Amino acid sequence: MTTPAIRSRTLRDAARRYWLAISALAAGILIGSLSVAIWCHLHGESKVFGATYPREIARVTFTAAGDVIPHQAVVQSAAAHKTDTNNDGWDALFADVADLFQSSDFGFVNLETPVAPAHSHGSKPFLFDAPVALLDALKTSGVKVVSFANNHVMDQGWAGFAETREHLTAEGLQFAGTSDTAQDAWKPIILEKPVPNGQPIKIGILGMTRWLNGNRNPDKDDQPHVNFFPYPNEANGAPGLDEAGVLEAVKAARAQCDFLILSIHWGIEYATAPRPEDTELAHKLMDAGASVLLGHHPHVLQPAETYFTPDNRTTVIFYSLGNFLSNQSRTYIDGLMPDKTAEPRQSLIVRFAAIEKDYGPAGKRFELGSVVIYPAWQENNRNDIQRGREKEPFIHTVLIDRMIPPAIAEVATLDQQNAAKAKEGTALTAAEKAQYIEATNQLKLYQHQRELILARTGDEYATDPPPPPKH
Repeated sequence: MTTPAIRSRTLRDAARRYWLAISALAAGILIGSLSVAIWCHLHGESKVFGATYPREIARVTFTAAGDVIPHQAVVQSAAAHKTDTNNDGWDALFADVADLFQSSDFGFVNLETPVAPAHSHGSKPFLFDAPVALLDALKTSGVKVVSFANNHVMDQGWAGFAETREHLTAEGLQFAGTSDTAQDAWKPIILEKPVPNGQPIKIGILGMTRWLNGNRNPDKDDQPHVNFFPYPNEANGAPGLDEAGVLEAVKAARAQCDFLILSIHWGIEYATAPRPEDTELAHKLMDAGASVLLGHHPHVLQPAETYFTPDNRTTVIFYSLGNFLSNQSRTYIDGLMPDKTAEPRQSLIVRFAAIEKDYGPAGKRFELGSVVIYPAWQENNRNDIQRGREKEPFIHTVLIDRMIPPAIAEVATLDQQNAAKAKEGTALTAAEKAQYIEATNQLKLYQHQRELILARTGDEYATDPPPPPKH
């Protein structure tokens, strides 16, 4: 039988063991804190307690978008807005989103056209050419890098391909996916950002295309080449690198830089999901050292994927960024036509950063961070021209989340005016009814397209855009 004295002694012994354990734990924490303090002192760190690491050392920011295609109506749209100071009107087509590119260290798009006035055979459906003013406008709008590895690079022949590279160089735009000679192929372009009191950060971009529209690289090795990575049995006999060779090229590119971005022209046009083999390939490419993959060619959006590599990196794959500027789906009417008809006018602008972090005793490393996406829409007034409402074409890209608030405000103002008229017993005029119908339909279009875009890409990275700059 347990007496009160025995029970009391047992409780005291248990309490003693408890407080001894607490004391040992506290001592361990104190020793650990002192160790951190000593380490920080030896390494010049004054902060002892709290989350000292990781610490950001520097970052390089990027804004990227998809295909720039100079359809004839796009060229006419630029010409209709030409002034003496806006690069023959091309600036106007990018004006609503230019601030995003201008506020980043580097802006990127896929240049899906030659720029070859001296060797042009003319433009027609599926064969493109563009004026040098387009390159000037891209540069003015904050784009510093383009991919020139896609299925249209040979539209004006080998001479037009080489001429485009010359214009890009002359305009100060860097371009990924091509080389001066066959021997120099599959080397990344290296972008550098100076860091105060440190070595410049080196960002590599390796571009490639899986399609050449039946064309091939020049026969002579001393002429410019495009990085061609054909799908098996779909190259029409044109030579290119195979998967094993591409993976080795990615590994070699990563060894030359701190952070690697891939640009790939791939997939099936108008397909809303990547080919299964491309998904598998994308994972291998990230495992080989890439941190961001920017996909293009389908002309419609495809999902964005967060992928974790075996070496403990978090990467993001944008399988298709869709069109950034084009004349596709120009006849679309929201609510009348199937949603699929609108897909080539849906766009995505993505932002991300390569961040150098200091983990103290674990060393330094570069990580992907600050990834955001902005749903965008290519405005096209073709239907208004057909109705006689407007005379000049205007095709330009806007951020949907910048368009919705003023559209809501306009509808709210009209609602107040309509309510006041109803209270007075005054009917709306035909013009007021038309204005209300137009305003509510425009708001519905933006809200509907935003919903469709994020349903496709995922909304994990979606956020509100910065306010537009004041002019």
